[in-house]
Amino acid sequence: MTCHSLSSMRRIAAILTVALAMGLSVPARAAADNDRFVLLISGASGDPEYAAAFRKWVDTLESTLHDKFQYAADHVVVLTETPKAGESKATADGVRQAVAALKPRLTPTDQLVVILIGHGSDDASGAKFNLVGPDLTVKDWSELLASVPGHLAVVDTTSASFPFLAGLSGHDRGIITATNCVAQRYATVFPDAFIQALSSDAADLDKNGRVSLLEAFTTASRTVAQHYEQGGIMATEVALLDDNGDGKGTVAGTENAADGNVAAVTYLQGVAVQTSTDPETQRLLTRQRELTDQIDALRRRRGEMAADEYNRTLEGLLTELATVSHDLREKQR
Repeated sequence: MTCHSLSSMRRIAAILTVALAMGLSVPARAAADNDRFVLLISGASGDPEYAAAFRKWVDTLESTLHDKFQYAADHVVVLTETPKAGESKATADGVRQAVAALKPRLTPTDQLVVILIGHGSDDASGAKFNLVGPDLTVKDWSELLASVPGHLAVVDTTSASFPFLAGLSGHDRGIITATNCVAQRYATVFPDAFIQALSSDAADLDKNGRVSLLEAFTTASRTVAQHYEQGGIMATEVALLDDNGDGKGTVAGTENAADGNVAAVTYLQGVAVQTSTDPETQRLLTRQRELTDQIDALRRRRGEMAADEYNRTLEGLLTELATVSHDLREKQR
């Protein structure tokens, strides 16, 4: 790292320190409330015990999305083995129909998070997510999601999910798998840990009021590791995150990780959009939102930019954001 890069990083850290000391927040942005979608699929259970666990996880996540994150009913599409009212059957045709119905509703600035709960398998035909009836292979999923517009994240919480990492990896995509090798084929505890992390204050590591995909992944990975350590048994799952498009993935807690820039600015929970009848206050609110959008877009591109250029651009945006946030706070006193 060059002296210039170190200097820029110190200035950026100083700007954030001053902003926080002044009681300002550097808000994290996500797609607006009406631009966020979740496709939640719970596949074939194969056993009453698993069926009960999958149902519990689906219900918990649905409750979080609707009640806490305020998703509109038609922005959460749910497919399960035994559908309740408003859900569809988790079959291959059902998945295809759900994705086909979502595509025309999405724009390039929207966000779709696909969450898979259930069992996975891997054989001569390729890795699969087990559905009711014929399964879909990772190749099928890649083709289905290839033309989805907007920001896409896929969280495969199942056993044997590792091949989905490379199979679905792409530019501006966050891919999480519960396992990091093809040998990890046992039932996973990652889904429970991940779903709990999404709404946990403890998982909000940067204390900005929301849990990012990266924070949920990091917290859930820690919970999974503790589960096996406390049980005194060998871990049969290690989660991976890929969001730089190389399909290799990174284990949570890796220093100087190549992955994490996109996941760090991917949130299932939106933010309240403030408005004001005062023209000057509204101008400041609009500019604050523009700047936070620009910062998120920049952070997504971090891996594509030279360090000096990235730090210089980020420093300029943060400096203006701190000024705008200060002025806004003074206006609202």
